[in-house]
Parts: sequence; C-alpha cells; structure tokens
Amino acid sequence: MIKHGSFRFGNAKFTLTDTGKAQIRDVVTDPATGSSHLDTAVATRDA
Repeated sequence: MIKHGSFRFGNAKFTLTDTGKAQIRDVVTDPATGSSHLDTAVATRDA
C-alpha cells in the first residue's frame, strides 16, 4: 500500500523523497540480545 509517498516491503519502509530518490528504513533485532536498532539508507536512481 502506498500512503504519503511511502510503502512497506516486509519489515522495511520505503519513502519516496524526490524524483529518483528514496529513503529506506528497517528495524533490525539482534537475536542474541533482543535489542533492536533502526537502519536508514538513501537510494538514488542512476540516469
């Protein structure tokens, strides 16, 4: 589902930030400790 320029794929959330650009966020849980952290990355489409 796309809502406000974003959609989910599994546990990751993709947000379209500009033409050809997106921000990807994913919560990662360490199976050994149970702690979690947020990974954030930026994707840019090559012309």
